[in-house]
Amino acid sequence: MKTIGITVVILFALTPNRSLAQVNENLLMERFNMNAFNPAYAGSEGRVLSFTTRSTWQGVSGAPKMNYFYFSGNPKKNLAFGISIINNKIFIDERTLYAVDASYQLTLGGGKTLHLGIKAGAHTKFTDVEAIERLTNTPNPAIPDITKETFPVVGFGVLYKTQKFYASFSIPNFLNPIKYTDNESFIGDEKPSTYILAGYKIDVGALNSSINPFVSSRNIPGIGNTIHFGGTYDFKEIFEVGGGYKSTRYMNVMAIVKTKFGLSLAYAYDFRGASNDVEVQRSGSEIFLKFKF
Repeated sequence: MKTIGITVVILFALTPNRSLAQVNENLLMERFNMNAFNPAYAGSEGRVLSFTTRSTWQGVSGAPKMNYFYFSGNPKKNLAFGISIINNKIFIDERTLYAVDASYQLTLGGGKTLHLGIKAGAHTKFTDVEAIERLTNTPNPAIPDITKETFPVVGFGVLYKTQKFYASFSIPNFLNPIKYTDNESFIGDEKPSTYILAGYKIDVGALNSSINPFVSSRNIPGIGNTIHFGGTYDFKEIFEVGGGYKSTRYMNVMAIVKTKFGLSLAYAYDFRGASNDVEVQRSGSEIFLKFKF
């Protein structure tokens, strides 16, 4: 059984047709981490520092894991900058995105703002083929000859905000990596993705709280859409609890605790019901820390 589990992870990491949509931003709490895929988010909350870690297939050695670091500065003359680092590792395959975001804010009046953002950076990939315990040295087409690659990243995004509503649209990277490498094992899962996210705040006046529904869509060309429906209940901006459902048939629950001095701590857990496929029954979790200066 252990050998089967390792084989599944290897196939996940190396199969060119298995899409990870550039550097995978498959976040559970994407509403609170929009800068992972939308550069227009930079500066929209002021000066922010955050760290997120996401793991899936819990209990499987070498299973997918993501770490995400983000910093955003305060807007100056309506212009704000941010930096983000997203690292994904799946068994022997590791990929990292290093990006700088710039966002310009347009004030529309009545508490409405429009943020226009661009993202520029580099995407690195490394495959540690020496970590594979092979029984033979016979060439294997599933194992890449090139183990290191770097290609540029250029993306854009738009964020519209009112006092109670927000809508986000972005393409984190629209460059085609095929122009920078001929190795199919590196470009097969590098398809530009489109992200759409929208949410609304419904005040619950009697408790000085709110209900916050949201919906998101991630489109990967040739693969399809992943839609996420969810919402949270925010009690006096002290804590939020909620959950969601993705079209991949995964459900999730989450909780966020907020402090008066700007620190937020959150945890989310996703799971799927019974299935004959052992792989898809694996659960995952996500933790993030955010500090607003």
